[in-house]
Amino acid sequence: MVFELIDIWTIIIVVGIIFIFYVIFYPQVQLKGINKRRKKTITKIEKEQGTKVLSMIHRKEALSFLGVPVYQYIDSDDAEQIIRAIRTAGKRPIDIIVHTPGGQMHASIQIARALKSHPEKTRVIVPYYSMSGGTIIALAADEILMDSNAVLGPIDPQIGDWMRGSFPAPSWIYAAQVKGDKADDSTVIMSDISKKALNLTKSVFYELLDDKYEDKEKLEELSKKLYSGELIHITPIKASEAIKLGLPVQTQMPQKFYDYMDLFQSPKTSVQHLE
Repeated sequence: MVFELIDIWTIIIVVGIIFIFYVIFYPQVQLKGINKRRKKTITKIEKEQGTKVLSMIHRKEALSFLGVPVYQYIDSDDAEQIIRAIRTAGKRPIDIIVHTPGGQMHASIQIARALKSHPEKTRVIVPYYSMSGGTIIALAADEILMDSNAVLGPIDPQIGDWMRGSFPAPSWIYAAQVKGDKADDSTVIMSDISKKALNLTKSVFYELLDDKYEDKEKLEELSKKLYSGELIHITPIKASEAIKLGLPVQTQMPQKFYDYMDLFQSPKTSVQHLE
């Protein structure tokens, strides 16, 4: 009887160990295989177009550590890797596929400046969306290739803290102005930071676009849309609207870029359809 119990516990322990190894390592094995397919696809696109192809895809993936999707955004690591990749492009034109909700402002500005300083043609490709910091990067490119239903977004800085959350810089300034002398110290401080952040955003905006716009009134109109607070931060700006605002947008998206995006598996499966 004792030996039977020992055998049962041995089986349970072995099954448990196998399960743990499966949960930890199997998603990584799958992800490694998919990464190979992604690199193969990029290599193929580079040969077809004669460009240096980069991608920055921030998407919750089904295949991640322990199978738990990880939220991603533009950060310093992205900036470092993209700047290094731009440097290795040499005299080749650059295509960068961007799919992001945004992220750290300083990292977005770093990437945008590196892209703008590249001596050959640069193109940002937006299959679905490139919001906030992703839009800053798109503004640096000579051309923005968008799906007709893809979107960009406002670039107004988001200022805040972990207790009260982040809010658009123009809203902090507005709150301080409305409350006047009744504004508490933290609101006054946030308003001051917001003014400085807006000045930085304005400076970067004109640094990226001033030499691309002969029509300065059009440029001023674009500035109001993107960082003045006229629009809320999550406002989707579709391709046709971006074209009206004077951005160098094209909408003839080749199928190969959609195929590349299909290699990033979302954990959400609530939408189903037959191909």
